[in-house]
Amino acid sequence: MPKYKSFLNFAREFVKSPRHTGAICPSSVSLARQMAAMVPPGTGKVIELGPGNGPMTRALLQQGIAIQDLILVERTQSFAKHLTQRFPGVEIIHGDACALGSLLGPLVKDEPIRAIVSSLPFRSMPRDVVQQISQEIIAVSQPGTRFIQFTYHLHDSRPPFPGPFSSSEWHIVWQNLPPARVGAFDWKP
Repeated sequence: MPKYKSFLNFAREFVKSPRHTGAICPSSVSLARQMAAMVPPGTGKVIELGPGNGPMTRALLQQGIAIQDLILVERTQSFAKHLTQRFPGVEIIHGDACALGSLLGPLVKDEPIRAIVSSLPFRSMPRDVVQQISQEIIAVSQPGTRFIQFTYHLHDSRPPFPGPFSSSEWHIVWQNLPPARVGAFDWKP
């Protein structure tokens, strides 16, 4: 899909559901690279929540995440369809992160989750939805899992939800519209 069509698809989804899309334009290459660089090395699945048109997915693959280790969870049908065409071989689940545990089910049964990379707009979502998603994230994670999230709130270093994750590192990405703050939160034993 040409870049302009990808942008128009993203903008259309923003107009239809701004609280769930969270931004009027996709994440920049710089933001995607910064988030991908924060995924720890090692084994285990990498779960991407809200991949949209796939800039983060591309950066994760370029960072060296193996296709068989990457699982995308996308709520919007048009984005899930686009991702299936753009990233053949990557496991793409069309579903809501509010049911993350059941969506992942057997895909992560015998493997640890190394990282959860989230582009979900937690600050614009209803509080009860954020609470449900955070409970699901905690339920599928374990000590050693890293949760990576960005926000447009540049001065807030708190995790997006309470739980066992503690702040590990932060970076501001100025080459994004608008600039974004990327945080990594580790679940330490």
